[in-house]
Amino acid sequence: MRHRPWLRRIAPLTLAVLTAVSMACSSAQTTNPSGGGSQAESGDKNAATDATGRGGTLRIAMTAGNVPIPDQFLTEGGEGKRFVGSNIYDTLLLGNTEQGDSVPVPGPGLATSWTRSTDNLTWTFKLRQGVKFHDGSAFNADAVVFALDRVMKKDSEFYAAAQAAAGASNFQQIASYKKVDDFTVDIVTKKPWAYLVYDLVSINIPSPAAVKQWGNKDYPQHASGTGAFKITKYVDGQVMELVPFDGYWREKAKLDKLVLFPMPEPAARLAALQAGQVDWAEVTPPDSIEQLKAAGYNVLLKQYPHAIYYGFNVAKKPFDDVKVRQAIAYGIDRDGMVSILSGAAKPATHLMYEGNSWRDTTNPGYKFDLAKAKALLAESGVSLPLKLTIAYPTSGSGNMWPGPMMEKFQQDMKGIQIDVSLVPLEWNTILSLSRAGLYAPDYAQYDAFFFSPNTQAPLGAFGSFLSERIPKNGGCCNPTGYNGKAFDDAIAAGALEFDPAKQAVILQKADLALTNDVPLVPVVHDLNLRVLSPKVRGWVQPQSWWGDFRSVWMKS
Repeated sequence: MRHRPWLRRIAPLTLAVLTAVSMACSSAQTTNPSGGGSQAESGDKNAATDATGRGGTLRIAMTAGNVPIPDQFLTEGGEGKRFVGSNIYDTLLLGNTEQGDSVPVPGPGLATSWTRSTDNLTWTFKLRQGVKFHDGSAFNADAVVFALDRVMKKDSEFYAAAQAAAGASNFQQIASYKKVDDFTVDIVTKKPWAYLVYDLVSINIPSPAAVKQWGNKDYPQHASGTGAFKITKYVDGQVMELVPFDGYWREKAKLDKLVLFPMPEPAARLAALQAGQVDWAEVTPPDSIEQLKAAGYNVLLKQYPHAIYYGFNVAKKPFDDVKVRQAIAYGIDRDGMVSILSGAAKPATHLMYEGNSWRDTTNPGYKFDLAKAKALLAESGVSLPLKLTIAYPTSGSGNMWPGPMMEKFQQDMKGIQIDVSLVPLEWNTILSLSRAGLYAPDYAQYDAFFFSPNTQAPLGAFGSFLSERIPKNGGCCNPTGYNGKAFDDAIAAGALEFDPAKQAVILQKADLALTNDVPLVPVVHDLNLRVLSPKVRGWVQPQSWWGDFRSVWMKS
């Protein structure tokens, strides 16, 4: 194997985490929007369906650089929701993540049912009764109003500006909300907004009593939701421990304890797994997959709505020229990239993966074609060699193996006379860049950035390219500064269509616009790689970035 120095660089934080690991050892649903198939899961095929036991401690090595801060909107990107948010909180609507046969869709959660007014502006939600927060306080309409006040009402006593910024994209279209009675809430949208069902899957409901008792600053140390697990230990930078919540309104989780460790270095996650210090490792070095299979680990791969792409500052010369961006898209050897990832991904020729009902089928997208790439650069008239500076994450949620991927990209670009400068950044800095934009003073030195969004919801997939979300227009978050009329029109039309099948046809036009205009260059669709000890039983690998831990138990 070629020498890769980043695999042996273990930061002090990672060493602290490894020490902590050692110490720890003593329904109104839409149709499936993606229709994607799955890869076979290697190893013990009975592990996922084994429901014969319960109990045990599950220790997980996350790709996160830190323990996700368990506030209403969590840090560490999708990793925060995957392991903390979806375990300690519930939302008004929940995805059916307990199954792996289809992409989860919004259904009843803390709301049992809902209706819309004839003008499609007012949504009335009937709330679940008898639900308790971890601190023993009752969930009701006041809790929903409090959660929205905390991020939308600036004169609220417990308004949290940082939380409002972190979750802004999920409530931008909410005009107002009110309590109708103890178990009924009205939410009014600014315009007919079919995407609201997806937005509400992402707005966690914290305990008002806990926030009021501890205040916004200290609340995360005492976070209280209505979810299946509650936090019993939280040490910033080192570990989080969760145990099942006895008062959960659905079936109680089987585990005795769930322990989470941030390990941003792939080598550290692999070493901890092989040493028996953790039972579950997210995204091990891909070139370790065959070795892990041979050793009896369960290597899980499954298609799910997710993409890795390079987003460009489309207002910055020469990347304001679509031909330059198209040339870069044709200049990437995606099959070679997948080879580097040992088959734990598929080539991405569009933002949406093949088989996804939101994927356009009229444009074949971008495949490796050096001749076409060189011809487009020649047509653009750009001076060669061209300089390109790209920011990329050193680790983090859903990012696979950024170091080797970026080296491969750098090598590919040399083939079309583009000199790439690589700038590694911490994952949360990349997330800040995605909110502020490549045109913001703090990030204007970069021409592009590496990103890995969840594309499970319409605006999770497409929202980052809406012109209304360019910060200078008062919105959040459009990091590329892309402004495409055909794209905006498609998203607007989709918001007016409440039938999922008809909406999917409309969203194909949005995918087509992005493919034509290339504000992003798609690279790969990863396959949600994770490696589990054979002791881990009952985990259903979902077609989703997050899943349901209630069925998991540990075999002794």
